[in-house]
Amino acid sequence: MRILSNRGTIGSTFTRMPRYRLMIGRYYDFDAQTAAEVVPVMQERMKNFGSSEREFMRDSAIGFCEWNCGNYYYHSRDAFAKSMMKNGLLEVID
Repeated sequence: MRILSNRGTIGSTFTRMPRYRLMIGRYYDFDAQTAAEVVPVMQERMKNFGSSEREFMRDSAIGFCEWNCGNYYYHSRDAFAKSMMKNGLLEVID
């Protein structure tokens, strides 16, 4: 678990970043401020640097659709992440 702090201020506050679990192939846990950050995490893990982010999300959505017949939206990172959560490919674990 990653803990962020505001150092150097009086009455510092500590904020926990949520931990997410990506369930594609092997499970992969990562810390992020929002579920939408799954897109760059997936791009890095899949070594996908040639296509644009939108193309990557579209191609991933097509593959996920064929795999589990779910509905995936990819017009934004947030919509894509919510679709993944709804279809059981991404979850908040902490």
